[in-house]
Amino acid sequence: MAYHDGHSHSLGPKLTLLLLTFAGLIFSFNLMLKNQCSDPFREYLLLACAIVFYVRLALCLLIFVKRKVSWFEGVSVGLLYGFLVVMFTIWGSHPNLSSGFIEISGILLFVTGSIINSASDYQRYAWKKRSENAGHLYTKGLFRYAMHINFFGDTVMFVGYALVTQNLMSLIPVFALFLNFIFIQIPRLDEYLEQRYGTEFIAYAKHTKKLVPFIF
Repeated sequence: MAYHDGHSHSLGPKLTLLLLTFAGLIFSFNLMLKNQCSDPFREYLLLACAIVFYVRLALCLLIFVKRKVSWFEGVSVGLLYGFLVVMFTIWGSHPNLSSGFIEISGILLFVTGSIINSASDYQRYAWKKRSENAGHLYTKGLFRYAMHINFFGDTVMFVGYALVTQNLMSLIPVFALFLNFIFIQIPRLDEYLEQRYGTEFIAYAKHTKKLVPFIF
């Protein structure tokens, strides 16, 4: 994922990303119709998680994200998200699974992560719309607690999604996503922000945790 100065609608790549993710959602829905699950509530829960994830993704891409999205990013991320939705559905649709503590914990984490991500993106979006804030780095709201609090929200959301499936396999892509944030996305974004905001970013980075509030 690359970061660039200036704004770009990037409507084609964004819609491609959403379309590929939606294809995964539709395929998952068809799988559920064919699946003989002993607990129908689980099927509704998995479908609800997929829908909430998709709606949040669409809002973020079409409203909050103003940077350029390349075709490579649109296609690759869309395929990845579509694949994850399908695999989480498969891993979470085992006929012997039932509702319990792990599932409830997953729901709470999924909702919490979705709120953190969406709320932080909205706070930044609303702040940047004000003309007096043009050219300045946003460090308020939830971003006071971590420089990349939206990535943290994504991580919490996917951990919750994985717990809902009650399958250890689901934690593998979540761990890969976390490593991607730590070693690829955050360093690239930090480099871009330092180039764009200079001393504002340096001062912010000096006193703010990187990803996990109060810890890292």
